[in-house]
Amino acid sequence: MSESVIRPDLVIPYKHSPAKARAEATGMVSQTLPMAAMFMRNKLLSWSAVFLAVQAYLNEPAHKEEDNKDSASQPPLLRILFAIISLFTCYMDVFFPQPQKTAKFVKDAAETIAAATTA
Repeated sequence: MSESVIRPDLVIPYKHSPAKARAEATGMVSQTLPMAAMFMRNKLLSWSAVFLAVQAYLNEPAHKEEDNKDSASQPPLLRILFAIISLFTCYMDVFFPQPQKTAKFVKDAAETIAAATTA
């Protein structure tokens, strides 16, 4: 068998160059989704905003170049805060029930039970 011979004059040392920061595709969605969830009081949109914000936080590069910083981009922790606020807004009726809706619900439930027992 032939032996592999490495010529030292042909060896090129490795020099690491970090990848450039790319614009993320979910930036616009994860910034506007909490607002849409708050306005529409949609729980599915709110949970989606939370998961996208956590994903943006986990995908944030550790060593980010400050020269190419996009001014329209929010920090990931701020996105998480907005997503949690939208989640709280959607579930606000659970934490702070409105007396009129509760009284109407109890009245409707009592009428339904009374109608079911008399029949």
